Amino acid sequence: MFLSFCRNTAHFIGIETNKTSHFERFLSGMTACLALVSVYYLSSLFLSLPDSLLVVASIGASAVLLFAIPHGALSQPWPFVTGHLISALIGIGFYQAFGASFVTGAAAVGVSIIGMHYLRCLHPPGGSTALSCVIGGSSIHAMGFEFLLYPLLINLLAMLVFAFIINNGFHWRRYPASLNVSLHQEAHEQHLIEMEDLYHVLEQEDIFIDVSAEELMHIYNAAREHAKEHHKRRVAKLPR
Repeated sequence: MFLSFCRNTAHFIGIETNKTSHFERFLSGMTACLALVSVYYLSSLFLSLPDSLLVVASIGASAVLLFAIPHGALSQPWPFVTGHLISALIGIGFYQAFGASFVTGAAAVGVSIIGMHYLRCLHPPGGSTALSCVIGGSSIHAMGFEFLLYPLLINLLAMLVFAFIINNGFHWRRYPASLNVSLHQEAHEQHLIEMEDLYHVLEQEDIFIDVSAEELMHIYNAAREHAKEHHKRRVAKLPR
């Protein structure tokens, strides 16, 4: 009964079963670390030390997505780059219109989320970028909309190049996810569940999940094939 309580509690608070290898976990951490060091260096060329740290803190959350969950829907180039840029644009605009205050920052974050939803570039760290542009230091405020080009865009492009090189250096990682050949091969096959079915359920449930419908289909097909093989092995062991 105690074990059942523990399992139910873990499920309730959202503890996921992580089956990734130790090497994959180490790789995610080290690549994110290297990327953030490069981002900090680029930011320090344009901003003072405290403001450079604010920018790195904003991009730091993106490093988790790009290097720990490179196949996730929120980690792809469009949401990563556009999510940060649109959030920064809104944050700068709110600061120039209403000044620096936490209420203004909170409003900028809220509007950024709405904007990212409509532009299909939802990227959670973008909220931090919007907030940094409102309550950030004097050097960020002094740059105004130039902040969008440097250091922000430069940092985003650097992270994007780094994510492309590192993730594609390992056969089980592909970045962007569209480079995953197996997803394209499965798209032309007939299945019990089709892509339209997945999109229909996501629309009806009115939910957003950090995985593309293509990736869901790939997971479903792989699990289905594994179940078939497992069933065959069990049948083969039955007495005749």
